[in-house]
Amino acid sequence: MPAIGAVTFMPRSGHENQSPSAALLLALVLAGLGTAQAQVLSSRIWPARDYTRLTIESKSEIQYSIFSIKDPERLVLDLEVDELPAALAELGTKVAGDDPYIQGLRVARNRPGVVRLVLDLKTEVKPQAFSLKPIAEYGHRLVLDIYPTVPVDPL
Repeated sequence: MPAIGAVTFMPRSGHENQSPSAALLLALVLAGLGTAQAQVLSSRIWPARDYTRLTIESKSEIQYSIFSIKDPERLVLDLEVDELPAALAELGTKVAGDDPYIQGLRVARNRPGVVRLVLDLKTEVKPQAFSLKPIAEYGHRLVLDIYPTVPVDPL
């Protein structure tokens, strides 16, 4: 009986000449394709009175996690991406001084395969993040909408 985790190759009819090492190599390559991380193409920030929208466009869907930190108010977005591309590195320069919710934004590699965005906030916020599939000339998009915890009075 093979040990746990061991791989046993049994030739099938017509495949007797196929090497087990070639099959293992193919399996490893295919497994690696499923775990490839997203490549960021562009980033945008659009501030408005009711909310601020941060959009990150990529070649494939971005896996992410988001959490808040208090005193001072910060929002942390961890992105599973291979590298820190210019499209993310320059994101901090896109924060407008009159943005109602974002004071500043920092971007750095947190650990291998993860880039962290830290948004320094002007007030407590209610973030909503979601992904959009490609359409027209746009690729996959990760969208982060930053709303105030108390909605803006329209009057």
